[in-house]
Order: sequence, then structure tokens, then C-alpha cells
Amino acid sequence: MIAAQMVAGRGLIKRFSSVTVLHGVNIEFAPGKIHTLMGENGAGKSTLFKVLAGIHQPDGGVIEIGGVPTVLRTPRIAQAQGVYLVPQEPALLGELTVCENMSLGHLPTSSGFPRRVDWNRTRSEAQAVLDTLGLNVGPMMKAKDLSIAQQQLVECAKALLRGCRTILFDEPTSPLTVREVDFLFGVMDRLRGEGYTLGFISHRMDEVLRISDEISVLRDGNLVETLERPNFDRKRLVDQMVGREVTVSHRRAAQTPLAVPVSPVLDVQGLCSEPAFRDVSFQVRPGEVLGLAGLVGAGRTEIAESIFGVRAKSAGRVTLKGRDISGSSVQDIIRQGLVYVPEDRAKHGAILPMSLAQNISSGALDSVRHRLGFLDLNAERRVAAELIERFGVRAYSPEQPIRTLSGGNQQKVVLAKWMNTHPTVAILDEPTRGVDVGAKEEIYELIEGLAKEGLAVVVISSDLEELIRLSDRVLALYEGDVVAELSGDEITADRVGRAFLGSHEAGPASVPDRASA
Repeated sequence: MIAAQMVAGRGLIKRFSSVTVLHGVNIEFAPGKIHTLMGENGAGKSTLFKVLAGIHQPDGGVIEIGGVPTVLRTPRIAQAQGVYLVPQEPALLGELTVCENMSLGHLPTSSGFPRRVDWNRTRSEAQAVLDTLGLNVGPMMKAKDLSIAQQQLVECAKALLRGCRTILFDEPTSPLTVREVDFLFGVMDRLRGEGYTLGFISHRMDEVLRISDEISVLRDGNLVETLERPNFDRKRLVDQMVGREVTVSHRRAAQTPLAVPVSPVLDVQGLCSEPAFRDVSFQVRPGEVLGLAGLVGAGRTEIAESIFGVRAKSAGRVTLKGRDISGSSVQDIIRQGLVYVPEDRAKHGAILPMSLAQNISSGALDSVRHRLGFLDLNAERRVAAELIERFGVRAYSPEQPIRTLSGGNQQKVVLAKWMNTHPTVAILDEPTRGVDVGAKEEIYELIEGLAKEGLAVVVISSDLEELIRLSDRVLALYEGDVVAELSGDEITADRVGRAFLGSHEAGPASVPDRASA
């Protein structure tokens, strides 16, 4: 077994294309301690762990293991050096047994000729590690029959079987129940007591304060502060996470073109889809922009999918223009006037090999058909040209494949496609994800213009500036629950950022004693 040792990053830099994700990060993970990374979505936490685990190669800086500069070109090399990453989503192969998954790539073989897999040794070694963890799972069970919590712990068992003494946990608690979290923390506490070097990522403040010895806050790829347990302060951590300068400090001027009072066009009451979210209620009026704020996993996208009819609801009602659409098909919901622009435009929003004209018309094919049912290609091109001009898409022709456009122009085409259906409500999931600053501003202006024309808009965003810029009201979600509703001057970076983390406290919170937690 590899001895416990310090793992450190010295000036780590990581870029993806032209985007720098880590800016010269200096950090240390010490034996016998749990060192937690906190930060907003996109702060660089998972990227840092993947660099330390050999999944990504740094573009600058040095990784030190036991004080020795080390190049970790692959995860296998990192594991040979004693570093193992437990991923956020377990990567077990469902049809293989627990012991096969644990030993995959490291199967023990017999010493004779021909060499064969020593299955008895494989099972006995797996069982010994499972017993060490106190995990009530048989080595011959199929991985697909395990709960998510059990799969997470089998990933941890893989690290122990390989003799790794540095284990990095990337949001392992996100899919777990309270009881399962308690069991995982019990395992981590035992490993800490045995001198293992442990890294941990979590958005859950209470969990972080409960289990951590050290907390480092990342913001926009920079390490801004590291605190040790005696100095933990909830308010200070939140401030450091969301404390970047927010250049947009004002909301858009809300303009409703209809007479006041205005009835809601979308009414969501008691909507549930366990375990993603529960008892969500809100209304949106014509010309209003409602922001849904929260970290990834808070339930925002799942709410949109349930409203749009692509995710099953366990309870609740959705009313559009006074009509109950709770059980309606997606096609009927679109015909009734509600559209959903998903976060991943490449997978769900656009058909990349097809032309701009084909993409734009795909949301409303009936509008470009001959009476005999054939597509009217001239009408398709004419409609596309009008929308390309209206939405400011930079393209040389409606026949141009959409995959040749920039991310911002692709997003404009997706918006144009759905606006071509003449909706009354639009749900926009991360509408500026992966677009540059200039394109962001153009998309903001498009959204504001659509709202001024009377469109009711729901914007899902992880970007504080975006929410402040666009929203008339903000609903903040935390782990599937609505924890705050903000409007007017309440929509500030500080208040929205705290709500992201499920926190309403203005001052420091008491930190539970680790032994009694």
C-alpha cells in the first residue's frame, strides 16, 4: 500500500480552447484531513480534481506528491501514485459484478502458464475491502442492482483495493438521502482517522461545515481563500463564493404592454416530481421575466421539463391561458403556446447538420406546407430570412448549415425557431451558455424585446449577472425546494447568491462539532 502523503498543486493552469478554467491555483491536501472545495457552478472545482487525478493535463504549473513534482498523464498513472477520483456519477458497469468492477484493469492472475484470472483472490480481496468499509454488499452482486449510495461506496472501495491513499470525492452526496450521507461520512471519518488524504466537493453548506477540516473557495478559476476549522464562518464562505464584482447591478425596466391588472398566462401550482423537486408554485404574467435561480441539481431544469411535458409529474397542476395542460402532450403544449429552449442546444435544441432554414421551420412545419402536405421550400426560405434578420443572426445564407455558426448565433437560431411558433410563454434554460460576451448582450436584448411584446418568459440561469439583468422576479431553488422569492430591489448578487446555497443568514453560523455531528 502506498504511504499517505501530501498532494499539492502549484500554480495549476487549465485551459479548454480559449477559455482558462484554472488560473494558477495553489492548493494542498494533507494526510489525515478532509479538504473541501466550494464555489459556484463553473468555478473550476471538478476540473481541479480531474487535473490532480490525471484525467486532464495541466497547461501550466506542477503537481507534487509527497513533495516530488509528478506528471500524471493518465488516471492509471495517478492511481499508481496513490490518487483516485470518486466521480459525481458512479461509473460502474451494470452487468458486471461488484468484484469485477472493483478489479477491472487490475485483475489478479495466477502464476502458472497459461496465466489465468484468479477469481477466488478477486472475490476475497474485494470482500476484505467491502468489510473494511462496513458496506453490506456481496462481491458477486451485479452493479446494476445496487443503490446509488452503494455504487458510490463501491467506487470508494476501488480506491482502497488499488492501495490509493488519496481519495477525491466529487459531489458524492448529491444523489443521496440523509441516512446515506451519514453512512458515507462515517466511512470518510474512518479513512481520515487512518491517515488518508481526502478531498471533497459539495454545494451543501451544512455538510461542508460538518465534515471538513479545511475549506478552499474557488471563484472563476481562482483560489480566493482557504480556511481551517476553527475559522469556519458561513457568511464569510458565502461572501467569498459570490463576492466577485457584479458589473450588472440593475434590472431591466419592466414594461407590460397590457392593462393592469394582468392575469397570469402560466400558473404552476403544487408541482412535484420526486426526488428532483417538490411543491413548486408560481405564476408568470404577459411581459414578465421570471428567473429560476439555483445551482446545478437544484431542480430548475426538471421543473421546466415537467411543465413542458417531457418529465413525469407526481403531483400538481399547470395551467396555460386558463387551460389545464398537466396531462397534455408536448405537441399540444406547443400548439397551446408554450415552448421550451433546452440548455444543451447541440443535443436538444438544434439539428446541427441541417440548414438554418430547416432548423427554423422545424418548430412550425405546418406554416410552410403546401395544401397537399409538401414543404414549400420558398416559404421556408422566406420565413427563415425574415427571422434571421429579426434576430440578428450572422450568416451568409438560410441554406448555411447551423453547425458552421458560432455558439451565440446558433442560440439565436434556436430562439428564432421557437418564436416562429408564436408562443405566449417561453422557458429558456441557460440561454447564454457557451456564448461570448458580445453574443450574450445581443441575446439579452432579444429576450427583453420579446418581453416588451408581451411574451411571458421564464429564464433558468446559474449566472447572477444574467438574473439581475433580466428578471422582474427571481425564484431561488435549493435541493428541489423554493427557498426564496425576490423582486424589485431585492434582486441583488448577495441575496440571490445566498439563496443559491439555501442560506438566509446575514451573520456567521455556529459550526457543529465534528465528533458530535
